[in-house]
Amino acid sequence: MLKHLLLDVVGHFSGLSDAQVEQIERSLPATKALIELLDKAHPLIEQAEKLYREAEPLIEEARQEWQTVGPAAQILLDVISHHLNKGRSPAEATETVRAALGGTMEGGSIVNVAGDRGMDRAINRVTVFGGTGFVGRRIVRQLSATAAVRVAARHPGPAEGDNVEQVVADAHDERAVEAAIVGADGVVNAISLYTEHGGDTFHSVHVEAAARIARVARRAGVKRLVHLSGIGADPASRSPYIRSRGEGEAAVQAALPGAVVVRPAVMFAPDDAFLTTIVRLLRSSPAYPLFGDGRTRLQPVYADDVAAAIAQILRQMPKPYPLYELAGPRIYSYEELLRTVARTAGLRPALVRIPFAFWGAAAGLAEMLPHPPLTRNQVELMQIDTTASASRPGLGQLGISPRSLEDELKAMLARKA
Repeated sequence: MLKHLLLDVVGHFSGLSDAQVEQIERSLPATKALIELLDKAHPLIEQAEKLYREAEPLIEEARQEWQTVGPAAQILLDVISHHLNKGRSPAEATETVRAALGGTMEGGSIVNVAGDRGMDRAINRVTVFGGTGFVGRRIVRQLSATAAVRVAARHPGPAEGDNVEQVVADAHDERAVEAAIVGADGVVNAISLYTEHGGDTFHSVHVEAAARIARVARRAGVKRLVHLSGIGADPASRSPYIRSRGEGEAAVQAALPGAVVVRPAVMFAPDDAFLTTIVRLLRSSPAYPLFGDGRTRLQPVYADDVAAAIAQILRQMPKPYPLYELAGPRIYSYEELLRTVARTAGLRPALVRIPFAFWGAAAGLAEMLPHPPLTRNQVELMQIDTTASASRPGLGQLGISPRSLEDELKAMLARKA
């Protein structure tokens, strides 16, 4: 059919006779064979189009399912791949991951024991681990407006507000974790470690303690758990800090498959150790040292926006995404960021490029101090871009418009003037 149609069209528009068209056809054997093949395939093509129309709604449903399951599965695959790349056998890699997850894998497969249990219940009481820290305090403040909040920390501070309760809890102690979670509808793990000391290692805090909190939350039947991580977390990284963050995400989502991982970019606020340090150093020195060539890209996010996002994830009744990346409205190179801060503060410093090798050595020495101004993990993070992925949900999906660094810096400088 297709063959004869094509010949009829050629003959009609060219004015050639049938004999002339047939002569042309004989001189183009490959074209003739292709036309005959397409002619035979025509019914199959029509059938395929019909099947695709039937499959289209299923494709959309599958896409939505993998938006929920995919990130957690990918994290686990990254962890296993990392151990395989180190020369371990598949069995050894599986055993390593099982140990990190604290027994939440049986026979090499993840046990989904959480599901959507209790998704119809409101969040009335939330336990926040690390609620006395930089971000934790803000999370507590956001949540306490609509729920009772229990702050679980090794060294709790005074309670802020009628809805806030302070309890002593060591995340390394399972019984203490159980006592802190009992009766809670939601849990937030905002514990982080920037310098290893004593028994507190990156692995013990970011992986083991995080998995312990998730396991206990699962057993307690909490409705929702939010785990605070960071953009750049990577279970395959050579950096112990960055790797532990990535492995911790995998451990949490395997122990409690309904858990939500939140990865903020570098955070700023009037009481931070990031923006305030930059301003202080820019003011105190005519020359400012850059990390490397200053091209590392950052997307700073306001700490209160991160806290508001976590509160929104806990409050919202529709099932949230398993992974959010939270970042501000603008991406800077590190050099652009410094020049923006300096310009806003009315300063004109000279920027000096310093190799990362020097920064690493300086950070190693600084970590000997009780409160180091610089750590090696901070240097390692400055060597990778920490910007939100456009393919992952963020503040916009939570209905939050991120505040700009420039606006908050102007307000901060005005308050201190």
